Amino acid sequence: MTLTSLPHDALYRVLCFLSVREIICLRLVCKDLRDLTFHRAVWHDAYKHATLPRPLGPLDSQSREFLENTLVKSTQVGVKWNRQALKITSKATWFQPEWSALQGDHWEVVSGLWLIIPLISGPDILCYDLERGLRHVVYHAEGAQILSFKSATSEAADGGCIMHAVLMESARSNASYSHKLLSIRFSSDGPLLEFSMVLPGDVIGMGMSQLSSGKRLLCMSDHLTGTLNLAVDNHTRVLYKFPPPSSIIEPTFPMTCIQETYLKRLIATETHILAMFTPLTIVSQLDEGGHSRVIIQAFALPQVDDTTTSSPTLQLTHEGHCYLDIERVSLLCDSMTNDVTGEIQIKFLTHYMRLNLTKYFAHRVTLSSPLPGQKLGNMSLSTEQLFSVPGYANTMKFTKSFDGHARGICVLHNERDGTEFYGFTIDASSMDQPCSGIVGPGVDIKEVEATESFPSSLRMTWNVKLAFDGNLGRVCYRKRGEEGRNVLAIVDLA
Repeated sequence: MTLTSLPHDALYRVLCFLSVREIICLRLVCKDLRDLTFHRAVWHDAYKHATLPRPLGPLDSQSREFLENTLVKSTQVGVKWNRQALKITSKATWFQPEWSALQGDHWEVVSGLWLIIPLISGPDILCYDLERGLRHVVYHAEGAQILSFKSATSEAADGGCIMHAVLMESARSNASYSHKLLSIRFSSDGPLLEFSMVLPGDVIGMGMSQLSSGKRLLCMSDHLTGTLNLAVDNHTRVLYKFPPPSSIIEPTFPMTCIQETYLKRLIATETHILAMFTPLTIVSQLDEGGHSRVIIQAFALPQVDDTTTSSPTLQLTHEGHCYLDIERVSLLCDSMTNDVTGEIQIKFLTHYMRLNLTKYFAHRVTLSSPLPGQKLGNMSLSTEQLFSVPGYANTMKFTKSFDGHARGICVLHNERDGTEFYGFTIDASSMDQPCSGIVGPGVDIKEVEATESFPSSLRMTWNVKLAFDGNLGRVCYRKRGEEGRNVLAIVDLA
């Protein structure tokens, strides 16, 4: 019996375990196998099992050609990403909005395809299609103006992308303020406002400055005062309060949390919200590497359904402490559950700058069920150094998958030496094996731009804000044009 004599259903089952590169190579074997690789089911499975990055969904509505082309593009980018200095793979372009709307840092680029601009002191949130040049008004504040905008994006289960945004609005007719939560879904068809809801002012307050979005949970807080404001279940859209400050390992924490100013970071995942606290007034609690002592608490949805109340409360489930620099924390891998032990692992990425070197670390938080008689479950944390780059990398951007694969860039930017990009990939998909990371050689953005026809009137804006999409290897950044008008530069790298 030969391979091609097997039933097609059996062959499709075998092909679903192949990588994109292996599927393309299979076409060179014989005509029968070549014909199989043009079946949509093969690329449907390749999409579901692809290590990041994947093309934008929704998966079920995409053609075979779209899935194949975008997965092959991502694979080609990945082959070169860490092995050579990044180069432009297609002609660089720039996009200029209808008016000077890129003055502040409120703009975002979603999946390298859509430019989102909230009109501060105006009523609209605009979306520009960077591929087709179309403009959409995705939200209009009726009788009000937008005062602030904070957003976070995450991948939807069907492969689409969801942007959660919290707006602060002011009514034009009086001095009243309100906060709204928006959910905007992006697919190959464009943006769609899924829902908007008013957030209770007594819960969110006026100091919301941090937003984190996971596969299911969304949370917001003021990271400078240590105030935990609000959490949202994206599935049910129920709002949850955080419980009052408490700690078993740090008895004085409830009092100092009120009296002292804390630097705090939140990480929202599918199962838990991790809250990390570092008291700014306690500078003596440092380890040999200069890291501060951090209290880490894990919160989960309450086991007993109390959503009948106006503001149900999250449950504190785990607590621990470690020495960590939490100023730059990003979710690397969403909640992964061990089917045997029931333990949950959450992985996040940090980096810190010491002695003209920027080091990157993967941290693995393991949450275990409480033992008999224990109020909280056990929490353990392990750390693995991934890679380092020379100099002080002020910016890190990456695109990740829920299973722990990431592709990104480190950006070193200063007035004297210019701007350098370093491409990196990370594999944090295993619950048992260490995380691994690879970084490629750096490239000066001036050398990249010199190969393209950017007008001399365009120049890099100092302290530049960047947007990055790992599927396309696309970097978008602001440049200053004539008469001080900003444009968005779009560069595809590999």
